[in-house]
Amino acid sequence: MFEDELRVSKVDVRQQPGETVSGAIPYLPGTLSTQTGPLGRYLPPTSEGVISAWLKQNVPPGEWVLDPFGASPRLILEAAQAGYRVLVAASNPISRVMVELAANPPSEDDLRLALSELAAAHKGDERLEPHIKGLYVTECSHCGQPVDADYFVWERQAPAPYAKSYHCLHCGDTGERSTNEADTRRAAMFSGGGLHRARALERIAGRDDPDRVHVEEALEVYLPRAVYAVFTLINKLDGLTLSPLRRTHLAALLLTACDQANTLWPYPTGRERPRQLTVPPKFRENNIWQAMEQGIDQWATSGSAKLAVWPNPLDEGPGVSLYEGRLKELIANLPQVDVRAVVTAMPRPNQAFWTLSALWAGWLWGREAVGPFKTVLRRRRYDWAWHTAALSAALGSLYTTLSPETPFFGLIAEAEPGFLSSVLIAAERSGFDMVGLAVRADEDHAQITWKRAAQKAPAAAVEEIVAAGKAIQAAKRFLADRSQPAGYLPLHAAALQDLAQNHCFQILDKKTGPAQPAESAFDLTPAENFSQVQAVIKDAFTFREGFTRYEGSEQSLDVGQWWLRTVKETQRPLADRVEMALVRILNKHPGDSFLGLDAALCVEFPGLMTPDHALARVCLDSYGMQDPPGSERWRLRIEDIPATRRRDLNTTRDMIMQLGKQLGFEPALSEHPSPQPGSTAIPYLWKEPGGTIRYAFFVIASAAIGGIVLGLDFPILSLIPASENMAPKSQRPVLAIVLPGGRANLVAFKLRNDPNLRQQVTLGWRFLKYRHLRQLIESPVLNRDTLDEQLGLDPLTYNAPQMRLL
Repeated sequence: MFEDELRVSKVDVRQQPGETVSGAIPYLPGTLSTQTGPLGRYLPPTSEGVISAWLKQNVPPGEWVLDPFGASPRLILEAAQAGYRVLVAASNPISRVMVELAANPPSEDDLRLALSELAAAHKGDERLEPHIKGLYVTECSHCGQPVDADYFVWERQAPAPYAKSYHCLHCGDTGERSTNEADTRRAAMFSGGGLHRARALERIAGRDDPDRVHVEEALEVYLPRAVYAVFTLINKLDGLTLSPLRRTHLAALLLTACDQANTLWPYPTGRERPRQLTVPPKFRENNIWQAMEQGIDQWATSGSAKLAVWPNPLDEGPGVSLYEGRLKELIANLPQVDVRAVVTAMPRPNQAFWTLSALWAGWLWGREAVGPFKTVLRRRRYDWAWHTAALSAALGSLYTTLSPETPFFGLIAEAEPGFLSSVLIAAERSGFDMVGLAVRADEDHAQITWKRAAQKAPAAAVEEIVAAGKAIQAAKRFLADRSQPAGYLPLHAAALQDLAQNHCFQILDKKTGPAQPAESAFDLTPAENFSQVQAVIKDAFTFREGFTRYEGSEQSLDVGQWWLRTVKETQRPLADRVEMALVRILNKHPGDSFLGLDAALCVEFPGLMTPDHALARVCLDSYGMQDPPGSERWRLRIEDIPATRRRDLNTTRDMIMQLGKQLGFEPALSEHPSPQPGSTAIPYLWKEPGGTIRYAFFVIASAAIGGIVLGLDFPILSLIPASENMAPKSQRPVLAIVLPGGRANLVAFKLRNDPNLRQQVTLGWRFLKYRHLRQLIESPVLNRDTLDEQLGLDPLTYNAPQMRLL
């Protein structure tokens, strides 16, 4: 029965013998905003609602919380709007402006008025707006009339663009077209750079400044026409008499222009989250005036919060107190604030954003605005070892000012093994004990909770072989608990989590000798510490140590999925357990939103077992319906109500028996018991008159096929007499799983994402949908000779659920 499938699955989600749940915290799902916001391609792509949910669970409203990095203005605003007093340290001058404007956003009318005032200014005898638009004029390829280009397309190091995109208001011609000679001539007019390029340099570094060469290198990501456009606008802004607020609003739009003007916009549109100042092979040159017009919607947001710039006091109630400088400098003045928690989006190295921020701050507000942040111009590349050292210094300062047991919640967006290692090692070195770690692998998001230790515990120096052994065992436990292969990120996280919780990040290499008690917390530098940990984990995951990989690559550990070389499955794959849990939750909480259902799933499967977002969506698409349509309120589909499914199961079993008789077989229910108490996964057999089994049909109402295919629910070998074990595959019984058509997409999804299950299925399993079974019974051409062909006429196919849900 359908209820039996749910009941049996409950056994699987409980803690198994030998299973460790230490360090498993529930992942807090949120909503990924469709609006990236200004400069969003450089900011952590965190989900909305996560920080407010964590704060409400852990900190009373009205208390002070600290964001030591200020990497996500959206996160800061969310915390303030949730009722907290948020102290933010922001050393990046552009990040500071973004926090200010997030807390006190301009309206669309404010921005339009500011832009109209700039547009009305003059460049010689010409208004500024038509002058800037004229830089991007072209001719319609259809009617020949002048038209504003939305963008031009260039090849790197080419002397002129080769394509353009526009919408002609005269004839309606729209799209990308080849450039003409006039486009080439207009682009060449700016090739010398001239005074505007010189001003772009002078606003950051004088002629005798040793950093001038770094500014010149950074300017290489701007075409000469873009430099002319940007500095024509900035020069005019400097000359206008404006209120401070109006000037701030124009500066915001000019920030958008500065970003849209660079060449870090790959063509065709691909990954637009640059981390290095590297010009793509092909890129877009955007229309700067259009960019400012489009920036109005990005900067005009609905949220707001009280704002005070440190040391000015923040008024009573929730709000944002912004410190303009590094965390270390803030710490000296922090004792007057009782910080009850730390919340932050962990920063990742971004040479592109940091370097451009220094340029933009100098261009808009002068050299003084750049301040100490100017040092970012000197470094072209940042690696994870460097980042570990930088985070260690910052978190070490943070430790000194917090009270023992103060909670610390960190979000890692775009998580990868190096990033995760850097963060965990730096936190451990700085005196923060990890409480738990959760990873949502398909979104590359990690959430970590620490608490400030009462004192920095001496790091137990461990030998390399001991650390490797811990990493190996932790990874094996993780895969065994998961019961299906996993990508490298959560596997790496399992090893890191174990090393962190056992304070084993100080690793002695073979040349160091036997471990000695450490007098200080760490003898290795942060960079050495990072490199040593990475090497140990990398060398641990080998075939010799019991791991195998599907579709792997010798060049990268991140490619493919990892599994155990030898494994004795004792529980169903995680995807099956998630499916059954979702059905129970949906049945218990009809009318809940996807976010609510997802959160309940994450509570049931915490830590590194966090279900993929895509899996939760596909499961819901299989079982759920929106009631009313489009409401995002979900309930079980009518056909999946247990009583209805019970009737379907009984009818389907009867049809299996009927079809077997029609084809001359002797149908019967297997007499071999299932090893799972209460399991309904007992096949219906079609036998020859002599007793030889030709077909075995497992009739189910779910998509939880792992227990059947892997032999957990029924001993498959019992269907094959010993004398037939060596027989050709064609002479063995056909094994088929009979399931509702509404489960087909979910099964196909599981097979796409679980190579171990897929491999087992290819050994001879077939899938038969209820509806196709009905068609076979009614088919006038069906006989024994055509049966195998007919069984395959309605195969499983996978379609992403997003299209259907929308």
